[in-house]
Amino acid sequence: MSTILRTEGRAMALYGPRSALLLAAIIGFPQPLLALESIPVPLTPEHWQANGDVSFQHDPAKQDVLVVNKGYAELKNTDFSNGTIEFDTKFVGERITGITFRQHDDQADALYFRPSADCAVSDECVQYMPTAHHIFEWDLYGQYQTHAPIDSKGWNHVKLVLSGARMNVFINGARSPTLAVGTLVGGFPDGSIRLHGPASYTHLSIAPNVVDGLPAVDSSETTKADLRYVRHWLASKPFVMPSRMDASLQELTGIDPAYSSRPKATAHWTPIAPDPDGLINLTRWYGDAQTGPAITGIWLKTTINADHDQIKHVDIGWTREVWLFVNGKRVFQGKNLYGVKGASKEPDGRLALTNGSFDLTLHKGANQVVVAIDDNFAGGQQHWGWGLQMRLADTDGIGGTVAAASHGSHDR
Repeated sequence: MSTILRTEGRAMALYGPRSALLLAAIIGFPQPLLALESIPVPLTPEHWQANGDVSFQHDPAKQDVLVVNKGYAELKNTDFSNGTIEFDTKFVGERITGITFRQHDDQADALYFRPSADCAVSDECVQYMPTAHHIFEWDLYGQYQTHAPIDSKGWNHVKLVLSGARMNVFINGARSPTLAVGTLVGGFPDGSIRLHGPASYTHLSIAPNVVDGLPAVDSSETTKADLRYVRHWLASKPFVMPSRMDASLQELTGIDPAYSSRPKATAHWTPIAPDPDGLINLTRWYGDAQTGPAITGIWLKTTINADHDQIKHVDIGWTREVWLFVNGKRVFQGKNLYGVKGASKEPDGRLALTNGSFDLTLHKGANQVVVAIDDNFAGGQQHWGWGLQMRLADTDGIGGTVAAASHGSHDR
C-alpha cells in the first residue's frame, strides 16, 4: 500500500469523512478544505507545482523534505481560507524566504523570514506583508515585523493561525504569538499556498477552520472610523519622473515637479481604494510601473472641505519622494529613500506617519490637495513598496469628511 493511501486511511479512521475530503483535495481531487483536524500534507512531486529550482528528498530523520533553492513550490488543488498551517523549515544562511497564502496569481498575503544570528533581538527577523505584481511590500508594512526565536542554522517550527482578517504566528513553540497581525490586506479571503526559497520544508500540516479562538474581525475598526485619515484620492496614470544625479546623496533623484505639470482635470483620474488605516498602496495598483532605471511618478489629488479659514497640522508617511501642493502652492516635499544616508526617514526608510509633518493652510470652502510621488529606489533596481498615508491632527471645522475631487472638476 502506498504512503498516500495509508495516510488517507488513517485520516478516515481518525477524523472521519470531512478530513478525507481535505486529503482528497491535497492529493489531487478538487474538493474544498473542510476538515477540523490537522492533516499531514505529502511533500512529494505529484502534490506540488514547482516554479524554479525545487527538489523532493527523503531524510530518514525528517521524512520527506521539500527543498526550494530558488523560486517556489505551490500546493496543488488547494483553496485555503481559515485555519492552522504548521511546518518545519531550515534556512540557507541569512537568505530571505517564506510562505505566501491566500494566493491568487501574483497577489497574496506573505510571512517572510530574514534569518540571522541576532534574530532574537532584531526587529527585522520576521515580517508580514501583502504581495502584488511579484513585489514584496516590506517598506509599507513595517508595523508588522519583529524579532523571533529563530535558529538560523537548524530546523525551526512555524505555526500560522489564520482567522478572517487576522493572523497569529508562533515560532519554535512560543506560547504567545511571536507576531500578531491585526489586519491582513492581501486582498482575498482564500487561495493557494506557496513555499518559497531558499529553504527546506518538512512536516507540513493543515487544519482548516482550527483558529484557536482567534477573532475574524480585523483590529482596525477604530482606525477605519477615524475621519482624520485622508482616504479618498484620485490617481493619474504613471509617468516617467524627470531626474538628475544628486551630488550630495550620490543618488538619482526626481526633479521638483511644477504644479502646472500635473494632468488637467479632464485627464483620466482613477479612484484609489485605501487600506483600512488610510494607506494608499500604489504597489497594489501599479507595481513598480517602470522599465529599466527610469523613476516612475504618479499624481494624486483630493479635496478637503473647510468650514472656515484654518491651519491643520498633518502627519505624513511615504516612500520614496513626495511633493505636496494645496490650492496650487507647494507646502511640503521630502525624500524617504531606503538605505540612503541623509534621505532615509525613521523608521529605517519604511513608511510611517512619523516620516514627516507640516502645517496645512486651508481656506473656507473646497481646498484641492495635489501630490506628486515617485518610486525612486536605489537606481531603479528593486522595489519594496511605494505609497502615501496622511492624517490630520483633528477634523474640527472640516465638516466631518474628507472628500475626493470628482472626475472632471476644475483645478484651482
